Amino acid sequence: MASSAVSRLAGELYRDKSSWAAGALASSAASSSQPAAGKAFAALAEACEDLRTAGIVIHACLLRCGSREGEDDRPWSSVAAPLLFGGSPPRLVRFLDHGPADGEPWTRPEGIADQLLMCVSFDSPRRPDLEQFLSTTDQPLILDKLVALWRDDTHLPNRIVTDVAVANPHLVPPGSGKNVLLAVAKDHLELLDFTRAGTVDAVLRGTRLPRTDLADKYRRVLRALPPGVARERLCEIATVRFNGAEEALAAAIEAGYAPERPRDRLLFFYLTEQWDRYDALDPDGELLYAAYLEEVDRSAEFRAHSLMWDIINTARRNGRPDPAVRHVEENPVSESGGSGAQRGTIGGYSSDYGSGGDHGGGGDYGGGGYGGGGWTGGSFHT
Repeated sequence: MASSAVSRLAGELYRDKSSWAAGALASSAASSSQPAAGKAFAALAEACEDLRTAGIVIHACLLRCGSREGEDDRPWSSVAAPLLFGGSPPRLVRFLDHGPADGEPWTRPEGIADQLLMCVSFDSPRRPDLEQFLSTTDQPLILDKLVALWRDDTHLPNRIVTDVAVANPHLVPPGSGKNVLLAVAKDHLELLDFTRAGTVDAVLRGTRLPRTDLADKYRRVLRALPPGVARERLCEIATVRFNGAEEALAAAIEAGYAPERPRDRLLFFYLTEQWDRYDALDPDGELLYAAYLEEVDRSAEFRAHSLMWDIINTARRNGRPDPAVRHVEENPVSESGGSGAQRGTIGGYSSDYGSGGDHGGGGDYGGGGYGGGGWTGGSFHT
């Protein structure tokens, strides 16, 4: 682009606050053409002195920084980074602190903050200058956006967001109970509410973070849960094979957890295959068989998600006495197709016995509660 064209675009940007002109100047500044590139960058920097224009310019520059890792990142390294972080105070911080609240949403401070954090998405290249800024800034809007990326009801933060959040000394998790992940990562365990089952769900998610040192923090929390709701929830996840069951089971066994109610404890030991502990409670298997019979009537409408099928499959997998076989033997089918017990095709030993399979939960951890009269809200009792 010729220098004369840059001058015309700069005039249009100053005069009309033209987003098109800002974009054209940003593209020119990212080119290898000199001296037009230098002149275009100077025009963008000058336009940022006017806060009414700065949002338009910053938006245009960030809009061109959507490269993926391994692609040409010149729009960031040659234009956006020196423009945003140059000046005293940095142009970006000045705009976020004092930018106007009117105009198009994407050119306001909040919109710019959102767009900046899109530059640290899961497939973004590593940008040391941006990571340094995010790791040290105390700008309130940026801190709020970083906290939001750690909310328990959203995706796990990626590696870049994880690194900058842990490093930033100004980033403090709120006490709302919705940032369990961040509270553990920042060593604010006093903010954890262990009377909520969801706290355990969130801590379990943290074991999947991409940094081993952080994942181990969450594992340590799981092994130090207080008695009550938190331990019951961990045992539930381990028992009914929701997502995260491996971590939950490892923590429960290592810490020696078990449900408080006797029946729940029996089923927990059985379904997690802790045979020494189970056999000590139920040496002749009668307690388990009684629990199985209770589930037969409850399970008829919830075949694929019933506790009854978990009991059957665990028995088959481990060569243990099969309660379904015993049930059929004690309630033989008559010539008319009925039996002494009203069991249907699920409660007895049907022709397709064994198709129940192992079960997963809905969502990450099933949202609490287990279909078919199983564990609900921390107890197998309905």
